[in-house]
Amino acid sequence: MGKEINASNALEGVEMNYKLVACITGLLILTGCTSVKYNGGDIRTHSINEPAPGQVVTRSIGDQMLTKGVVVEEFVLSVRQPIQGALYAIPAGDYVQVGSDERNYFYSPIGVTKSAIADPITALAVGRTPGAELCAVAVFGTSNCYKGDFLRKKRTRPGATGFHQTLLYNGRVDNKINIGYREFSNDMARPAFNNDVEYDLSASTLIGYKGASIEIISADNSSITYRVLRSFSGQ
Repeated sequence: MGKEINASNALEGVEMNYKLVACITGLLILTGCTSVKYNGGDIRTHSINEPAPGQVVTRSIGDQMLTKGVVVEEFVLSVRQPIQGALYAIPAGDYVQVGSDERNYFYSPIGVTKSAIADPITALAVGRTPGAELCAVAVFGTSNCYKGDFLRKKRTRPGATGFHQTLLYNGRVDNKINIGYREFSNDMARPAFNNDVEYDLSASTLIGYKGASIEIISADNSSITYRVLRSFSGQ
């Protein structure tokens, strides 16, 4: 009788262990296992001076009207709406690419927060196939994936070396438009040289700053249309 009970207990133990292994295996299949490649992003550095003189351009408020200098073009993951997962919360914003392989693009996880039971995150990953989910990759290679509003896009920023100038459109009040000037040196903003200037269009539709000359065709509180006559002088 005792042997039968021991045998029954043993069988129950084996069955429980089997269920535990199956559960763990299922969890790993559900979350996936990813090896992050830190081989850098798709980055290109080049000189820029645009728009070209004579070109008629329309820009929205906050956009660059004129830019000259050394810039870096890089791909980022743009999360347009916050993603709240069971283990990880991914805020809206741009995440810099840190690497890629034949299946995934990998991005910096800076800004992502985790729950108390989640493992530390090492990267965000998005598959190269259309419709791929956004995955939070943890230290042991497990990944938790979520649907959301995100895309891979190209971003331009001042270069790490060189000098960069730009004019920004800040809007219109009555007959006056506000133009912002921003200056960067070696990827660092130079606040002492930044300025916001008002121009009265009833006095003249030609505006100038730091050697640049622009003809304003139309402007309101959503956009501005203009023609560049001359770019920034010097440097």
